[in-house]
Amino acid sequence: MSRRHFAIPLAITLALACGGNDGTGPSQALEAASLTIDQSSFPIERGFHQTLTATARDKNGATISIPVVWRSSDERVAVVDLNGRVTALDTGVTVITASTLGAEAQPIGIRVVWQGAAKVAAYQYAAPSAATGGSTVNDSVRVRVTGLDGRPTPNVRVAFTSSAGGGTVSPAVATTDANGVAATQWTLGPVNGANTLAAAVLADDDKPLSFVDANPVTFSITTFNAFTDVVGDHQVGTILSPLSTAPSIRVLDASGQPLAGVRVTFTASAEGRVASPSVATGADGIASPGVWTLGDTPGDQTLVARVESASLTLHATANGAPRFLAATRVAASDSASCAILPDASVNCWGIEPKVGDGAAVTQRNVPIPVSGAITLASLQGSQSHFCGVGNDQSIYCWGKSSYPNAATADVAVPTRLSSTVAWAQVAPGYAHNCALDTNKAAYCWGANGTGQLGDGTTTGRAQPAPVSGNFQFTSIVSGAFHSCGLVADGSAYCWGLNQTGQLGDGTTTMSSLPTAVKSGTAEKLVFQALGAGEQWTCGLTTTGRVYCWGLLSSTGPQQVTPQLLTTTATFTSLSVGRAHACALTADGAASCWGMNASGQLGDSTTTARSAPTPVAGTLRFKAIAAGFRHTCAITASPDPEQDGKVACWGANDVGELGVTTVKGRLTPRLLVLGIK
Repeated sequence: MSRRHFAIPLAITLALACGGNDGTGPSQALEAASLTIDQSSFPIERGFHQTLTATARDKNGATISIPVVWRSSDERVAVVDLNGRVTALDTGVTVITASTLGAEAQPIGIRVVWQGAAKVAAYQYAAPSAATGGSTVNDSVRVRVTGLDGRPTPNVRVAFTSSAGGGTVSPAVATTDANGVAATQWTLGPVNGANTLAAAVLADDDKPLSFVDANPVTFSITTFNAFTDVVGDHQVGTILSPLSTAPSIRVLDASGQPLAGVRVTFTASAEGRVASPSVATGADGIASPGVWTLGDTPGDQTLVARVESASLTLHATANGAPRFLAATRVAASDSASCAILPDASVNCWGIEPKVGDGAAVTQRNVPIPVSGAITLASLQGSQSHFCGVGNDQSIYCWGKSSYPNAATADVAVPTRLSSTVAWAQVAPGYAHNCALDTNKAAYCWGANGTGQLGDGTTTGRAQPAPVSGNFQFTSIVSGAFHSCGLVADGSAYCWGLNQTGQLGDGTTTMSSLPTAVKSGTAEKLVFQALGAGEQWTCGLTTTGRVYCWGLLSSTGPQQVTPQLLTTTATFTSLSVGRAHACALTADGAASCWGMNASGQLGDSTTTARSAPTPVAGTLRFKAIAAGFRHTCAITASPDPEQDGKVACWGANDVGELGVTTVKGRLTPRLLVLGIK
C-alpha cells in the first residue's frame, strides 16, 4: 500500500532515563559521544512497519558501531524491536527513543494513521449453480476493499488462496484498482467436491491484517457431475465436413436429476461449428446443438458444452489434409484482402467492390479471382481500394476512389490506368494514388484537397501528374491523405496533410510540395523502407530500427518528428496500416504495434501496444501486410506444405480473413481453401 505523508505537529519534552545493562551493552572502551536517529518524525499506516536506524559517533566525530536500545512511549500505538523495526498497532501518537552507553538521541514522534483498508467484502460475484471438477469459474472472483469512510481503497494487496479442493488461482496476489476492487481467476480442483478460496488483505509483511473487517473473505463452490454425454462422442469424420451424428448431452443437478430449461453453450475447436451454439435443455434435460461440422485441423477436435462453470468435452477424430492458399504477395485494405498467386493471377476476399470481381453482392467470405484475368507483379491496398503493377508495366486499380481513368473514380473490377508510362510501383491512398515509373520519377493523381499529389497545388487531377522537385525515388508510399518517397541516400520526403505531424518535418502545417523528414536527433536517419497509414508514417532504417511520426496512438500525443520505437528486434521489412503496423526480422518473426481492438496485432490480446510486440505462435513469414483492422502475411517454412501460404488475423466482419466460421482471430491462422 502506498503511504500518504503528513506533517506531524509534535512537541516532545521528555526526561530520559539512563539505559540499563541488559548484557548487550557496549564495552567500557567504546563509548558514544552522540547518538542521532536517522529518521525524522513520520506517519505510518496501521498494520505496517518501518525500520529505524541511528548513527553513533565518538568524541572525535567518527562513526562507531555500538548497540542501541529502542523504546516506544505507548506500546498500544506502536512497538519497536531490538533492531529498530516499528510495528504500527493502532491509531495515535507515540514517541520513539534511542539510547546507548554514554549518549541518548533526540526522540522522534510516530503517528499511526488508518487511511487504508478497513473492510473487505465479496464484490459482484455470484457462485455458479453448476460447476465441474477442473473447470475455470466462468466469472472472476472479486473483492472490494473500503476504508473507514466507506470509500474504495486503491493500491491494497489482496492474496487469493485455494484452501480446499486443490484448485489454483491467477493471479495469487492482486492489487486493488481505483474502485477498490481486486480480482482473480479461479480454476477448481480436479476432483468433484468442496472447493474453498480465501481472499485476504495483506500488510507489507505479506500477513493478513487482523483488524480489517471480514478479513479474509471466503468463497465456496461444490463441484459435481453436471453433464452426461448421451450421443455423439468419439466420432470419426473428415475436416471441414459434418459428422454423421448430431451430438447431445444431458444436464443434471447436484442430486443427479435432469434440469429443464437450462441454456447450454457449445464451442467447437479448430474453427469448427455447430448449427445452434446456444440451446436450452428440454424436459428430459437434453440439449443438442445440431450438426457438428469439423474444423480444418486434422487429428483430435473437441466440442465443449458449458453451463456456467460446468463443462463437458466431446471428442472427434478428423481425417484429411487442408488445402491452403498459396501466394507470392499479399495486400490488405479496409475490410478486404488480396493476394498475387504463384501464376501472377489475383484473388481477393472481403467487402465489395474491393474484391474486384464485379459481382452484385456485398461481400466475399472466401478468396475469389478478380475479373479480367490480369497478372500482377506487385499489389498494394489502401483504405478504399487496391492498385497493382502488371507484368506489362501497366497500373490496374479497383474499388472506391481508385481513379483509374478520367471517367470515373469508382470501379468494381481491375481497370487499367489510361497512361503510356511504363510503371514500376504504385501506392494507393484514400482518394489518390502515387506511382513511380521505371526511371524512378514520381507521379500522383486523384483528389488533392490537402496537397497529397505533391505538385504544389490543391487541384485534383484525373491523370498522373509529376511530383514537384524532380526527385528520383527508390520507393513511394501513400497514407490516407499524404504520401512519402525515399531517395537513394536513405532520406525521406513527405507531402500532403500534416494535421498530426505525419509529414515528420517538425510542424503540423500542410505541404503541397515534398518536404524533408527531420531526424529529430543529432543522428541522421537513413531509411531503407517507409510505410504510411491514416494519420501516421513509419520508417525502417538501414540498421533495422523503426521510427514513427504523426498520431502514434488514439490518445496522442502527436509526434512531429521521427520517434524511435523501443524494441530489441532488428527488422528487415515494414508494413503500415490505418492505425497499426507490423515488421519482420530476418528469420521471419513478426512483431506488430498500434491499435488492437480487433486482435490485428496477433499477440492473442486486444490490448493496444506502443512498441513492437511479438506476434503469437510459431509461424514465420516472408511478407506481411497491415490493413484497417486486420493483418495478412505469407509464411516462410522449410516444409513445402507450409511455405508460401497466406495467414490472416484480426477482424472478420465481412470475410476479410477469408473464412466464414469466425468473427475474428487474435492470432495468425492459415487460410484454408478446402480439402486436398
